[in-house]
Amino acid sequence: MPIRLAIFDVDGVIKESPDPYTYLHKCFGTETAGARYLAAFLAGEISYEQFADLDAGEWRGRSVAETKAALRANPYVPGAFETAAGLRERDIPLILLSSGFDLHVEDVAAELNAAEFHCNGLDHDGERLLGTMTVYVPWGGKGPIVRSLLSQWKIDPAQCLAVGDTGSDIDMFREVGHAVAIRPARPEVSQAAHLTLPNLTGLLSYLDTIL
Repeated sequence: MPIRLAIFDVDGVIKESPDPYTYLHKCFGTETAGARYLAAFLAGEISYEQFADLDAGEWRGRSVAETKAALRANPYVPGAFETAAGLRERDIPLILLSSGFDLHVEDVAAELNAAEFHCNGLDHDGERLLGTMTVYVPWGGKGPIVRSLLSQWKIDPAQCLAVGDTGSDIDMFREVGHAVAIRPARPEVSQAAHLTLPNLTGLLSYLDTIL
């Protein structure tokens, strides 16, 4: 069956840095606190929502403009723009699905002409960060969102492509007929995918074998 919809993770797949939280901590000099919060979340000591709020709290008062500028400096992976253009040429809508946050993902969506995007919200008043996060896409919570998207777009799972790089993308892979891992962080990510690539440059060729 031909591909009719493509759902991509953003960080580590379209952008070079695999983690926007760690990336922004490095930009703002809050790496020590960020590493502590991440370790607590991975150890099961705090929830994802608590982790997100703690991270966001470190950036309270930062301007939206400087935050966006820092995130824009995170480069695209090789083939990102070519892949997005190739999807458009093949009439395949691109949806971005990220557990990152909107001040980053919304710019990527605009630059790649994505059909829509779904991510967490880094709360702000239009000028400054408020130090809180609104979680819409928790770690490991992409599966239900993919199912909802397939229903909304009236797409058979066999006609959907998902592209990701971490363990949080595995439940997304399970919902679609074609799963591609881009330079996966762990072996189980590759094992859950149908194809593994070092970047996006070979993805269109793979699509053409399906189409």
